[in-house]
Amino acid sequence: MEYDRQDILDKAAQAYDHAESTIRALDGVFHEITKCDYDPEITLAQFDMILQGVLLSVACADGVFEPIEQDFIQQFAMHGDLLEFINNKFKDDLAVELTWELIAELPEEVAASLLNVLPQVLDEQCEELVIPLAAIDFSYSRYGDVCTTPGDFLKSIETDMISIACLLAVVDSEGTDDELNAAVTMMYELEGKHWRELLSGRALGS
Repeated sequence: MEYDRQDILDKAAQAYDHAESTIRALDGVFHEITKCDYDPEITLAQFDMILQGVLLSVACADGVFEPIEQDFIQQFAMHGDLLEFINNKFKDDLAVELTWELIAELPEEVAASLLNVLPQVLDEQCEELVIPLAAIDFSYSRYGDVCTTPGDFLKSIETDMISIACLLAVVDSEGTDDELNAAVTMMYELEGKHWRELLSGRALGS
């Protein structure tokens, strides 16, 4: 099947814009509920880094990392840069400084080191991202006369992220089942795991 590359990029940009708008909307909801301000820039940076990590895993799932995939991922580093974060956190463990321009040409051992630290980094970022989303979802579903399904904000952002990941899988016109499955599985294991724990009441507290 032939894919229109510009159409794919446009759809990915639309999904990203929608996720960004959703995160910014949390500011208003949080203020309405708590009368305190919520800084969406922190969540946007976390979202960017999680998205980049998911996309990087998807791009590597078929064993081939194409330049078009590199360009695709790099455009979603508007608020937070995963490679910059990893450089700072694991500077003593990586042999070279990671950049998006060079990542497709990394030596095999460096690429392996990156993929090894990626799950830990994404898990930490996801936990931090999910906590405020879960708290707001939980409160908003019970606020005044408004009734929503707990998880509306998180599910919306998660859906946008999966859409972008699936679009990456076909941006090189050779999307594979491995890439598509990697996108959905990673999102379920990352955000889904933390969200289910919080929704169970074990970590939300009061």
